[in-house]
Amino acid sequence: MAQSRIAIIGTGLIGTSIGLSLSGRKERNFEVVGADRDRANARAAKKMGALDREVGSLEEAVEGAGLVILAVPVMAAKPLLQEIGKLLEPGAVVTDVCSTKADILRWAEEFLPETAHFVGGHPMAGREKSGPEAASADLFKDATWAITPSPRADERAVDVVLGFVESMGAVPLYIDPAEHDQYAAAVSHLPLLLSVALFRMVRDSHGWEDAALLAGPGFRDLTRLASGDPTMSRDIMMTNRDAVLHWIGRIQQELSTVQKAIELGGEPVLDLFRSTQLDRDTFIMNPPTRRRPEGPEAPSAQDAMARLFVGGLYDKMKDATNRVTASRDDAELRRKLGMTDESRDR
Repeated sequence: MAQSRIAIIGTGLIGTSIGLSLSGRKERNFEVVGADRDRANARAAKKMGALDREVGSLEEAVEGAGLVILAVPVMAAKPLLQEIGKLLEPGAVVTDVCSTKADILRWAEEFLPETAHFVGGHPMAGREKSGPEAASADLFKDATWAITPSPRADERAVDVVLGFVESMGAVPLYIDPAEHDQYAAAVSHLPLLLSVALFRMVRDSHGWEDAALLAGPGFRDLTRLASGDPTMSRDIMMTNRDAVLHWIGRIQQELSTVQKAIELGGEPVLDLFRSTQLDRDTFIMNPPTRRRPEGPEAPSAQDAMARLFVGGLYDKMKDATNRVTASRDDAELRRKLGMTDESRDR
């Protein structure tokens, strides 16, 4: 069986975690190749078993690649799309893991050739630590993975990315890029800013040394995101500025509501905490139903990945297998009904 290639561009936390998950698949028929402008990261990913090979150039990485994954901060994706657009194999599928989607969809439309298919992606998973050393093969297990196809991406490309996402153990969520950016600003980007603001507020106070001694799990949990990759955080704010500013305004209004309740005291404060506790507990115990792509049922990860690397041969093999299975099932049914081949012929 012919072997093909998956290229991972960027071997930090997310890229290396993807590599670990892909490389750990049994009986795989593809090679996992990684490239990183920081060769030390790529070498570390290779040593961890996330890559079959680490290469020193984009040309080496994407040569023969059926699937190219951009695992870099969003502003770094723009020049990468410009460069790989000249190198991609016809029919190659390109996806990404960037935290914002509208800009990268626009760049893909501008820089990738018509023979390539871009399907944007964003796994809602991560850690406050960055780099390959923090990676894990099960980082994406049960996580939501946003899928935002380019208008030019064909059904096969979308199926490939859906299958890839499912092979990570994640649950794909088909969503409009602008809608993704607006809601991601609320549930992901604003928490990052609140984490930064809270830590800066206390750290810059005159009583920091004493306050730090009292800082327990609550403070550490709420400020955890402030330890994230500064470059990635900057790029999020640059590419999702308006949505982030909108939610900053909303949180300021909400803090004013909380402030007024505390000023009133008594029942208003109790009502505030009671209603919020009920709403959050309901959210945790009964999470919302995930939306899946409309139309035909998404392919299994096995089917989509196999089609990527074996092409039309896979469908022919599967059709042949289905015909043999159906024939066997038909023969078994005839046997149970007491029908012989001779009686069927009559």
